[in-house]
Amino acid sequence: MLVQPSSSNLQALSLRQMRAFAAVARAGSFTAAARQVNLTQSAVSMLVQQLEETLGLQLFDRGQRVTLTEAGRQLLPLARRILDDLQQMVEGASDLRSLRTGLLRVVAPQMLACTWVAAVLGTFEAAHPEVGLRMADATADEVVGIVRRGEAELGVGPERPTGEDVARTFLMDVPIRLVCPVGHPLAQRKAVAWDELRYERWVIYSSEFNRHLERRLQAHDASLSLQTAAEVEYLTTALALVGVGTGLAAVPDYARLFAGNFGLRFIELQGPEMHRPYYIYQRRGLALSQPAIAFVGLLLKHAAGG
Repeated sequence: MLVQPSSSNLQALSLRQMRAFAAVARAGSFTAAARQVNLTQSAVSMLVQQLEETLGLQLFDRGQRVTLTEAGRQLLPLARRILDDLQQMVEGASDLRSLRTGLLRVVAPQMLACTWVAAVLGTFEAAHPEVGLRMADATADEVVGIVRRGEAELGVGPERPTGEDVARTFLMDVPIRLVCPVGHPLAQRKAVAWDELRYERWVIYSSEFNRHLERRLQAHDASLSLQTAAEVEYLTTALALVGVGTGLAAVPDYARLFAGNFGLRFIELQGPEMHRPYYIYQRRGLALSQPAIAFVGLLLKHAAGG
């Protein structure tokens, strides 16, 4: 005799029971269903009986041919939907693992985004064309905050304070170069010492980067400092102002891709040489998606010259 199911009994519902139910409904017999699901006839019969007891409903009329009851006919589409959803979940997980789907969300400073990071993204897209991309470009000072708020899964940028909720992985050291107009007296030099630049005026594009340079210069020679001619938000604007003669700038080497656009020369700085560490940023304690894991691998490979 079937009894009214309780909430605790409903927890006993299993996918094996629903598969057996669907197989018997399709085959019209317990014996044929057993062959389809690779179980014994008694095992299939037991699974269906357990499902009926759990639901408190008879699902089949058992005669010469097994047929669905009215309750069975109404519940069969629901069982098939659950089994289909499970199959889609399994296939979706497989697609995520094999990078046949998914979304890569990255943030980087504007100039780094359109030069070095863009080259890595091109390699990634060629290998995984079905993965979507959401690329945010920002100022270097905004990268960590964007990762912290979850607006990007990964950030790439220069060293910045992270706090306890954002983790960073070292990516590469980027040389800092002097940038001047092609008509500047220093334009034909291969290298320039900082001491030769003490009376120059500078276009500053990041107050944090400016403080970093000042600290390095002061540690080397307390008489050296940067006289500001203009201060802007983005490196591209700084390069444009250098090109029209507003002042000089100290910028990461990857920006040399735009030297021709603005009529600039990139020159090695000496006494002291300048480098800036760059990092990959992510939320601490959160597992990366498969696209993000693959992209981090590519970033590290490209940074190592691979």
